[in-house]
Formats: sequence, C-alpha cells, structure tokens
Amino acid sequence: PADTAIGRDGRLYVANRSLDGDMRGVRVTMCDAESEYFGTFGSYGEGDGQFIWPSSAAVDGLGRIYICDEHLHRISVFDESGRPLSQWGQPGKENGKLDTPSGIAIDQQDNVYISDTYNHRIQKFTKEGKFLSTWGSYGSGPGQFNLPWGVAVNAGGQVYVTDWRNDRVQMFGPQGDFLLQWGSTGSGEGEFDRPVGIAVDRDGDVYVVDWHNHRVQIFDSGGRFQAQLAGDSNL
Repeated sequence: PADTAIGRDGRLYVANRSLDGDMRGVRVTMCDAESEYFGTFGSYGEGDGQFIWPSSAAVDGLGRIYICDEHLHRISVFDESGRPLSQWGQPGKENGKLDTPSGIAIDQQDNVYISDTYNHRIQKFTKEGKFLSTWGSYGSGPGQFNLPWGVAVNAGGQVYVTDWRNDRVQMFGPQGDFLLQWGSTGSGEGEFDRPVGIAVDRDGDVYVVDWHNHRVQIFDSGGRFQAQLAGDSNL
C-alpha cells in the first residue's frame, strides 16, 4: 500500500503497488475501517484506469477519487465505485506538466495540489486538470524544495508540504506564499529523516510520516511538536 484516501461515506481507497516486474498488486482496494471489503479497481498498464506506479490518492467534494502515477506522470480520476472518468497530465518541465508526481491534496473548493517531485515544485490545478499556478524551485531556502513528496491542505486553505531531502515541512498560503517551516535532519522530537506522507485532521493537527525514523510525528498547525507514534526500527 502506497497511500489511503477517505471517501464521503467513510470508505477507504487504498492505492497499491508492487515490486518492479510484478504486476499483480497494482490496483486500488476499497474497504472500511472495520475491514469490510468492497472490491478493487484499476490494474497494471498504461490504458484508461490503469497504473504503473500509483503513489498517492485524494477524494474531492463530489466523492471522485484521484490517483497520482509517478511512472506515467499523470492523474487518473474515478467515481466512487471505481469507474474511470478521466485522466490528465503529461511528462515535462513546463507549467502544467509533471515529473514524478508523488503527492496530491484537494482543498474545499476542489482545487488540486500536486507535489511535482523531480521538478521541485507544487502545482495547482482545477479538478478537471486545468493548470492554475505553481511555486517552488530547487534549493534549501524558504519556499524552495529538494524533492517535495507529501502535500496536505487544512480547512483554512493553507498547504503543507514534506520537503523530502531537506528533512523539513513547509507551510504556504493557497497561492503559494511562504508562511513557515519546521524540522531538521535527525531523530529527535521535531526532527526528520526523509519525511514522506502528511495529513491534517479536522482540528488542524499535522501528521507526518518520518520514513527512516519509523514513526509518525504529530504537530500543531504551527509546527510545534505534540506526540509521536513509533514503529519497529527493525522493519
């Protein structure tokens, strides 16, 4: 499993991928928190509704599911039952094109934010895939990125991004204006070793998957450390 999105009825959409050369596990699984199973959709390939490297998932206000594909450099859109609706995106460096999209988030107006990882930027689109704006460039300064990965949006429209190789989280306004950042390389509280996934709950608390530290760290909306959920460092 690469990512999970929660539908309007509480249904979970789990994007799955496989080891290189193994096509069997590439799909989206539908279930709920009580482990009730509702089926799967998608398969390995380059056609409509297919994936090669699904990386992240999000659900818009109408319940449609959006799946990023890092290999095909595109976004595929499905209805709540998994029927393909559309797809958009193509490889490139120009505005509106993508290079290994790793993260996706959708705000309350159904604007779509994509972590355009190897272009070191965030891009903002309409739900139909029309380009709206972009921000970020390669570097380690405020508002710059070195392989941005996860992206999340809070109820106020602020955008949080895990800056993977810079071992930090950055926060922006809806139009990409830099607001704040936190984190540095390490294993202590508030430090990261390659942060990946990120999510914001209804209270505004921010959850960050701290990959190489085998934990999830929890922060308030301003980046102050709250708690952590530690995993098994032997995995």
